[in-house]
Amino acid sequence: MRCVLDTETTGLPSAPWARVMELGAVLMDADGQEVDVFHSMIKPDIFDERCDRALAYCGLERADFNFAPFTEFVRDEFHGWCRDNSVTEVWAYNRSFDEAMLLRSGFALPWAGCIMRLARTKMPPRPKDPALREASEFFLGEPPKAQHRALDDARSAARVLAALSRF
Repeated sequence: MRCVLDTETTGLPSAPWARVMELGAVLMDADGQEVDVFHSMIKPDIFDERCDRALAYCGLERADFNFAPFTEFVRDEFHGWCRDNSVTEVWAYNRSFDEAMLLRSGFALPWAGCIMRLARTKMPPRPKDPALREASEFFLGEPPKAQHRALDDARSAARVLAALSRF
C-alpha cells in the first residue's frame, strides 16, 4: 500500500533544535482513493521560544500540546500503523524536508518519492519547486482546502499524487 505523509515542525532541518510536532498520513488504494488515515500531535522534547514562529504559522498554541504524546510513542504507533496496513512505499510532498525531520526522530520508513519534484516535471517551467498550493491548483483546479496542518496537507498531497498518475 502507498502512504502519503506530512509533518509540521518547530523549525527547519538546518536548525538542530527543530523537531516534528505533528504527523499526518493518508493510506491510498491502487486507484488513489483514501483508505485510512493516521494523525497525531507530538510533544517536542525541545519546545521553547524558538518554536513560536512555527506554532503561529500552523495556527497552533503551546496549550495544543498539553496532552500530546512524545515522539517515541508516536513513532511506535505510526510504525505499527504502517505494518498493519502493509505500507510498502511512503511519499511526501517535500520528501527531503519530511524525511530529514523524521529521521532525526528515529522514524525508519520505506521512502518512495517526492511529489513536489514529480509535479515540477509535469508543470510549466518555473524557477523553483512548486508549493503544494500551486500544484493543487494546477493538477486539481483548486487550492488545498486547508494548509499548514499535517493531515490536511497529507490529504492534499495524496490528491495531487493521484492526479499525477492520471496526468
